[in-house]
Amino acid sequence: MDLWKCLTCCCSCSQNPVTREDMSYVFCTKEKLDRLETAMRMPKAKKHDIETRLDLPENRGRQPTSEVQCFIDMVSENDDKVKQLLGEYDEGCCARGPCCLNCFARYRISRDAVKLLEEIMHIEKKEPQVSFIEQQPQPVTESHKIVGEKIKSNCDIALKYLANETVGMIGIWGMGGVGKSELLKKINRLLHTDANKGFRLVLLIEASKDMQVEELRKMIATRLRLEPSATKEDISKVLRLNDFVLLLDNIWEAVDLANLGIPHPNYSDNNSIKQCKHKVIFTTRSEDVCAQMGARKLIKVECLESDEAWDLFKDNVNLDVIESDKNFKEIAWQVMKKCGGLPLALQVIGKAMSNRKTLSEWNFILTSLKNSNIKVVPDVQISLLQILKYSYDDLPDNIKKCFLATCMLQGLSIYELLECWMGLGLIEDFDNLEEAYDKAKFILKILEASCLLYFSHDTHVHLHDVIYEMALWIASDCGMNSNRWIVKKYNGSAKISTNDTENWRLANQVIIDGIKLLPILAHQCSNLLCLTIQHSSQLKKIPEGFFGQLKNLTYLDLSCTSISKLPEDIGCLTNLQHLNISYTKISSLPKELANLENLQNLICNNLTGLGKVEEGLMSGLHKLKVINLYPTGWVEPKELKILKKHIKAIGMCVASQEVLQQLSCLPTTQLYIEHLDDLSSLSFDTLSCQTHRSLHQLYIKSCPQLKELVMNGRETHLNNLIINDVKQLQNIIWIDISPPNFFHMLKTISITKCKLTNFAWVLHLPCLVYLLIKHCAEIEMLFYVEEGEIQQVSERPTFPCLEVLELSMLPKLVSISNFALDFPRLSRLSVIQCRSLKKLWLKPPIDSSQRIEIWCDRELWEGLEWDDSAIPSQRLRCE
Repeated sequence: MDLWKCLTCCCSCSQNPVTREDMSYVFCTKEKLDRLETAMRMPKAKKHDIETRLDLPENRGRQPTSEVQCFIDMVSENDDKVKQLLGEYDEGCCARGPCCLNCFARYRISRDAVKLLEEIMHIEKKEPQVSFIEQQPQPVTESHKIVGEKIKSNCDIALKYLANETVGMIGIWGMGGVGKSELLKKINRLLHTDANKGFRLVLLIEASKDMQVEELRKMIATRLRLEPSATKEDISKVLRLNDFVLLLDNIWEAVDLANLGIPHPNYSDNNSIKQCKHKVIFTTRSEDVCAQMGARKLIKVECLESDEAWDLFKDNVNLDVIESDKNFKEIAWQVMKKCGGLPLALQVIGKAMSNRKTLSEWNFILTSLKNSNIKVVPDVQISLLQILKYSYDDLPDNIKKCFLATCMLQGLSIYELLECWMGLGLIEDFDNLEEAYDKAKFILKILEASCLLYFSHDTHVHLHDVIYEMALWIASDCGMNSNRWIVKKYNGSAKISTNDTENWRLANQVIIDGIKLLPILAHQCSNLLCLTIQHSSQLKKIPEGFFGQLKNLTYLDLSCTSISKLPEDIGCLTNLQHLNISYTKISSLPKELANLENLQNLICNNLTGLGKVEEGLMSGLHKLKVINLYPTGWVEPKELKILKKHIKAIGMCVASQEVLQQLSCLPTTQLYIEHLDDLSSLSFDTLSCQTHRSLHQLYIKSCPQLKELVMNGRETHLNNLIINDVKQLQNIIWIDISPPNFFHMLKTISITKCKLTNFAWVLHLPCLVYLLIKHCAEIEMLFYVEEGEIQQVSERPTFPCLEVLELSMLPKLVSISNFALDFPRLSRLSVIQCRSLKKLWLKPPIDSSQRIEIWCDRELWEGLEWDDSAIPSQRLRCE
C-alpha cells in the first residue's frame, strides 16, 4: 500500500514540467549524450577543414588569425569535454553500487551535457574564414650608431637591386666593425614598411663564425614558425610558394642555401600559377665569399670619410671638453684620424676618452697611438684590435676581468652572469644577493658606456664580434699564448681530438660547446681552473676518472647538458668553489659532494624531480654562500637552521609548513610554494629575511585553502610573480605601503585560476612589462577604482612600462576598467574567450606612432564599444 501511494505521488509530480525535466536528467542521460555527440560532428568537421587548409604547403609557416585559432581551440576543448562525459557515463553509471549513487551521477552528467550542448550550438554558428597574420618586424637591437650619408646611399642601392628582377643574390662585404650588420638591419626595417616592398616573408638571420647548417636551419624554421626540427624540405615547401627575402648576416664562408631549404634566388616553379620573388642578401668580411655564393651584385661598405667620422667621434666623447680649447680639438682630431674612419673604433675609442678632461691625458693617448705605429688597414685585423685595446686598458683591473669573462659567456641574462662572476671570484664581499646584483649592474653599465657590450630587448648581454675577437686576443696574452684560454665549438662532433685535450694541460680556462662525448684524459691538467660546457644537449655521461685529472678546478659549469648523474670522482674536486648543473637530467645529488669543502656556489636550477636533498649533505658544506634548488629541490628544516648561519642566497621549493616557518630567517631568492593544504593566509614579510630583500621570483601553486595574501614589510625586489591554481584566493591586503613602492621592480605577473576580482593594484607598478590573467571566473572588471578616487588615480600615468596584456577565459569580464587608462608602451593585447567584454577603456596615445596589436575573436571585436576620440583606428589592428 505504501509503495502504491509513493508511485501515485511520483506520477502526480511528474506532471510538473520542472519535475519532468529533472527526471529526464536521471532517466534520459544516454539520449542527451547522443545528442551531444551528434552536435559535435559539424564543429569537428569545420575544424578538420580549417586544419587541412593550414597544412597546405603554401600556408606552412604562416600563423592563423586569433579568430581562426580561437575556433580551433574551442572545438578541441569542447571535444575533450564530450569525451570526458562519455567516459564518466561508461565507467560510473554502469558500475555496480547503490541506485541513488547512479542517479546522482546520471543527473550531474545530464546537467553538464545540456550546458555543453549550448556551448557547442554557439560554436556551430561560427563560420571562421581562414586568414593569416602578416609577419611583423621583430625588434632588432642596434648595438652601434652609424651617421652620415654613406649608410643611406648603400640602403638605396640595396633596395634598387631588390627591385631588379634579374638580381637574386646580393653580397654586402667589408672589414669587421665597418657597419655591415647595421646596414642589413636598416634594410630589414625598410622592408617592413610600405607593405614589405612586395615580399610576404622577410627573414633576418644572424649567423656567426662557427655556426653550422643545422643551427641556421633551426633559426630559419623558428622564424617561419615551423618546428625547430623542421627539415630542409619543410622549409622549402613554405618558401618556394611565397615571395621572400632572406637577410643573412655575418657569414664567414659560402653557405649551401639548398641544404638550408632556401630555394635558389629567381628559381621558377613551373607548377606555380605565378613566379615568386626569391631574394637573398648576405653580409661577409670576404669578397671571395661573395664570389663563392654567386652574388650577382656586390655592395662594399667602406670606412667613413673624415667629416662623417668626426661627427660620429663627437657623438661619443665629451663635446664640451674638446671644444673648450683649440689645442684640445686638434688633438681629438688626430686621435679620430688614427681610427681610420672605422665606425666601431670611433665609438669605442670615443667612449674611452669621454671621461678624459685634461690635455695631458689626450696627449698621452695620441702619443701611444703614434708610437705603436698602427692604423686601421682593411683586412689587417690585428691593427684594429690594438686600437680597440685602449678602451680595455682604460678599465679598472677588476672590471677588465669581468669583461673578459662576459665575452666568453655572452648571451646570458644579468642574473646568470652574476652567478658566473661570483663563481669566478670576481664579485666578493657582499652581504646579500641584491648587493651583489647591484655591483654587477654597475659594472655592466660601465662596459655598456664604453661600447664594449650591449643589451638585447630581453636584457641579455651581447657584444660585437670584433670586440669578442679582441677579448680572445687579450686573453691569449695578445696572441702570444693561444692555449691560455681555449674557446671552441664542436657542433655535435662525436669526439674531442687528442691534440685538443693535450692543449688542456696548458690552459687556465676551457669553454667548449656542442659536444657529444667527453675525452678520457690520460694526463693531469694542473693549470686548468675553469671548465664550462655549453649547449651540449647530446652529452649524456661523464666518464669515470675524468675529474680525477682536473683536481685543481675551481669553477665547473655542466648546465644544459643531458647528464643524468655525477660520477663518484666529483669528490676529487676539493678546490671547487662553483658547481652549476642546472637544466640537466640529474635527479639527485651524490653523497660525494660532501667532500667539496671549498664549495661556495651550488646552482641546481630546474632539475626535474630533485626533491629532498640527502640529509647532512648541505649542512656539511660550511663555505656555501649560494644555493639554488628552485623549483623542485628542498632541504629539511633542521638543515636550514645550520645553513642560515653562513649562506647569502637560497632558492628552493617550500614543501612543508615547517620549511615555510624558516623562511623569515633565510636570504631567499626564488621560492616555489606548492601543495601546502593547510595554508589559509600568506604574509610576504615571512618569505625572506627582511635585512636581505633578495627574493626575486615567487611561484605559488595549488594551495587549496589559501584565501589571502598579505603584502607587508619593506619594499621587495621581486621580478616575477606567478599564482596558479589557488582556487580560493580572493583577497590581497596591503599594510602600510603602496603597491608601486612595494613592487617597484616587478616585471612579470601571471595569475591563473583564482577568485581575485580586482587588479587595480597593478595600475602604477613602475617596471611591469607583462601581465597575464587567465581562468578567473568571477572577474567582471579588471581595474576598478572607486568613483571618488578616479581623479587622484588618473593624475599619474597608468602602466608606464606594460608591453603585453593577455586576458583569457574570463567569462564574466564586461570591461577592463571604469575609467580611461594610459598604455604608453603597450604593443600587444590578447583577449581570448572573454565573451562578455564590451569596453577596453584605452586612452589616446601620447606617442602618435604607437601601434597596438589586438588579438581577439572577431565576434568580440565587432561587439566592442569605442570612444572614437580615444581610439584612432590607425592605432589598432585586430588579428
